Amino acid sequence: MNKSQEIQSIIAQRQPLAQKLGDIESRLSSLYGLIQNLAQERDRQLEYWSGDAATQAKLKSLDFAQFEQIATSSLASLHRLQSRFSRKALNIGVTGRMGQGKSTLLQSLSGLENEVIPAMQGKACTAARSTICHQPGNLTAAEIQFHDRESFLTEVIIPYYEKLKLTPAPNSFEAFAHSPIPNLPAGADQTDINIYNRLKDDYHTHAQKYEEYLGRGYLTIQDESQISNYVASKYNQDYQLINHECLAVKHVKISCPFPLDEIGAIALVDVPGLGDFRLGDESLVVEALAQEVDFILFIRKPSKDRANFEQSDTQLYDLASKALNDLPSRSIFVLNADRNGENLESCRSLKRDIDLETVKMPVLDWVIADCSSPEEANNKVLQAVLDNLRSNVTQLDRNYTQQKIAELQASLTKLQQQLQLAQGILPEIDEDEMANEYDDLFDEFWGKITDEMTALQKELIKTRENHDENLKEQIETVLQDCRRNVEMPTTEEVERRRNRLESYASTYSEYLKELRTNLSRKFLDMDKGLKKTIEGTKAKVADVLVEKCDLGGLAKARGAEFLAEVASQIPPDYTELKKGFDILSGFNLSYRGLIQHRIRLQLDPLTPDKTAGLKTEGANAQDILDHLHELYQETIYNCENALHGFLSEPSQASFAIVEEFADRVLRAKTAQKEWKRFLRRKRGQIWNDFDNLQKQIDASQEWSRLLDSVSGHINDLEGSLKNL
Repeated sequence: MNKSQEIQSIIAQRQPLAQKLGDIESRLSSLYGLIQNLAQERDRQLEYWSGDAATQAKLKSLDFAQFEQIATSSLASLHRLQSRFSRKALNIGVTGRMGQGKSTLLQSLSGLENEVIPAMQGKACTAARSTICHQPGNLTAAEIQFHDRESFLTEVIIPYYEKLKLTPAPNSFEAFAHSPIPNLPAGADQTDINIYNRLKDDYHTHAQKYEEYLGRGYLTIQDESQISNYVASKYNQDYQLINHECLAVKHVKISCPFPLDEIGAIALVDVPGLGDFRLGDESLVVEALAQEVDFILFIRKPSKDRANFEQSDTQLYDLASKALNDLPSRSIFVLNADRNGENLESCRSLKRDIDLETVKMPVLDWVIADCSSPEEANNKVLQAVLDNLRSNVTQLDRNYTQQKIAELQASLTKLQQQLQLAQGILPEIDEDEMANEYDDLFDEFWGKITDEMTALQKELIKTRENHDENLKEQIETVLQDCRRNVEMPTTEEVERRRNRLESYASTYSEYLKELRTNLSRKFLDMDKGLKKTIEGTKAKVADVLVEKCDLGGLAKARGAEFLAEVASQIPPDYTELKKGFDILSGFNLSYRGLIQHRIRLQLDPLTPDKTAGLKTEGANAQDILDHLHELYQETIYNCENALHGFLSEPSQASFAIVEEFADRVLRAKTAQKEWKRFLRRKRGQIWNDFDNLQKQIDASQEWSRLLDSVSGHINDLEGSLKNL
């Protein structure tokens, strides 16, 4: 089996685990959302039980925040694992302090040269985390991912302010770029001064030079000579940065043909070295290892004269152990030997220190190799990685996964305990007590509506023969309009029409019809008075129901509109109650239905066939006008007399419709039963005590529903965990 087959075999072993982790992550995400809903519902429950101190105390004792934190952490871990196991490549991280040969090893394994991966003396070169992938062919290309303004601020700039205790910290990139940097606190040591100068000289002074790259997303480069501008920091002879675009880079993915085709699906993760004063380096180490790396190579190149580990070596190891599980089983120390072997004895000395545990940095293996030699890099270093991955990576992956799953299961157990407490935390509402209270309130209501409606009927029966003032007022208004606004022609208009019709008799007949038509139109305004009276009667009934019987909660409207809204709420099967409200709310008196046919009788004198004709012999225009005036006045007089006979009609109609309403909603056989059933459904709208109780009942039901849903999701998640 060649290297490519070995790698594919390792990757294939991971795929089933990745699928199962994806299912677990999805179920945990759903559960997390439900727990957030449950925590929010708990806060709402505190309002519903504001008068119950004991229940509130129990609700407050529930701790969902702890599980939310665990779930958030678990989701992040599962997502990283699922992403790692789903990859179609094995990622090997390469890290080490500045100048130890990390870039040299990457060149030997990938075939890339200095113009892409600088490996040179001087200041630290690597500027951003890079992933180098094997891509058969002859093309080398890079995909550059830039920071946006927010990620640049939080991941790059703010760590400087926190490390150096600079205040105030900027709340936006613009605030950082366009405001002076705060001075260092008094007593800063030389290290802090160097870090401060890095922040000031590179990031702040040259903000306008790299600002244009922030938020650009991704950039693809196929010119090898341009790639290093984004991968490495380049300085002039005065140690001034000259390629400021590299400061805006978040990640670089380089694709190129590796020297050995049989390498297959291997990716090299170039993690920036430590040792200069760029604060992002440490966070880059941890992020790269946690998200992308399956195995890690620590690079160390001792000098020929000194063979001692330094504190920075163990610091780097400790950083890696925070991010990569089972680091001793996922790492190899590469001791970089000079091509001429001058430091070979120093490499062996360092290996003895580890073997004897003089320095404690446990790893799987130690390899002494010349990192500048592609042959040794592949045959010694890479082969050692593959040998170790093949033998134990699958079990390592599963062990680490099981560790995370065990932690999640433990938190699920604690969550279930919280759910058990939550199940019985709300008081039970006594349904019998509620029923008894409702019966008492309904009896009180029934007594009120019977008394008050009877009182209203007595009031209306006393006045049912009285003249209706609204109608009387409207009659006077209409008659005044008829008398004041008489639409009579002039003698000249009469003569002109006679000339057109060639007859005074015909002219007289036409003017009679016009007078009748105009007069009848004025009487249509009688509807206003009739409507005002009936609406007033409806309002009196509504006032009884709202003010006397406390039914105002049934609808926001008042007056006649209140009756209509209540009518719309009553179900059809409440026959008598529905009919009573429909009849009353829909009742109207109209001029056309009550009075118009009587008025039309009084308009007969203005109808040519029903009145004496004009004596045409010797007739003239003035004669026509005189006759028209006389008939018009006579007609108005007759209409007035006729209308006065209707003045008590609205009062009688008001009494009749209220009595009909009372018969339906009070005296019908099923009326009381229908009221009782209807108001039971509406009790929360009418009586405050029931409103509060109903809210508590609804709240308890929602609480139980959420708890059941959470329990169901926990069971589903635990089932997935058992199948892992």
